[in-house]
Amino acid sequence: MDVRWLQDFLALAELRNFTRAAEFQNLSQAAFSRRIQSLEHWVGTALVVKGSQPVRLTEAGEQFREGAQVSVERLLEARATIRGNQFEVMSQVRLAMPTVLARSDFRRLLGVIGMGRNTSFSVIVGTTSEVTARYLAGDADILLAHDCPVLPVHESLAAQEKLVLRQDRFLPYASTTAGDFAFPGSGKAPFPLIAYAQRAYFAQLVEHILARAETPPAYRVAVQCDMTDVLKEVIVAGYGVGWLPESAVDAARDQITPVGGPEWELPLDICAFRPRRIASPLMQKIWSALLQGQR
Repeated sequence: MDVRWLQDFLALAELRNFTRAAEFQNLSQAAFSRRIQSLEHWVGTALVVKGSQPVRLTEAGEQFREGAQVSVERLLEARATIRGNQFEVMSQVRLAMPTVLARSDFRRLLGVIGMGRNTSFSVIVGTTSEVTARYLAGDADILLAHDCPVLPVHESLAAQEKLVLRQDRFLPYASTTAGDFAFPGSGKAPFPLIAYAQRAYFAQLVEHILARAETPPAYRVAVQCDMTDVLKEVIVAGYGVGWLPESAVDAARDQITPVGGPEWELPLDICAFRPRRIASPLMQKIWSALLQGQR
């Protein structure tokens, strides 16, 4: 039995949707379904009610869920302890962060932590969903990620120790030369939206902003991608309006400008997460440095 089967099952039990759970686990839906079936064969009974929408667990599935959660936590805890001892000798710190924060905040993070003579860093980058999954799987000691009070990045992170490093904002931008495209658009003249892919965390934030608007905006999706840097370049080129974290704008500040008003913005936190278990002296030292470097 592969421990990843348990992680897949727990993701499905939490998200209640095969497609979303497969995306979170970075698998095709077909491969994800085969893993769930393999787990059911190993257990010896159905764990999921066939055809239910949203997904419901069988009575056996609900019973198995608790044991699976405990087992995964203990296995990851044991692996983290063993790896922690090894990394303590090597003084290596494993960080996970989305590409957008790797560009804007990694250098700042190193400045806060400090580069000791015997300390090295291993950095995992990718989309927010990818690096969060890697961190929750035990592949990193610290996760750096955006988090929004109205829409947390992932429910499982609520059990982690969280440190808000600094504030950020999520707001719509357009090219300074192309104009605001009559944002927020009208039925006769919808604005071109530079959008995040559906599975992206920022796509959920955009959906929340659009859904809460008193007057529904009118738009057409012009470009869709899950990488913030790509969307920023498209906005700079004047192809439409798109939401970006303010921290991601940096060098493009003279090329793009916010559009709309405060009602189209969301406050964001740039946060560090770590497990609540007893940390090694090295990790505790790093966490203390982050705590002192809050701003």
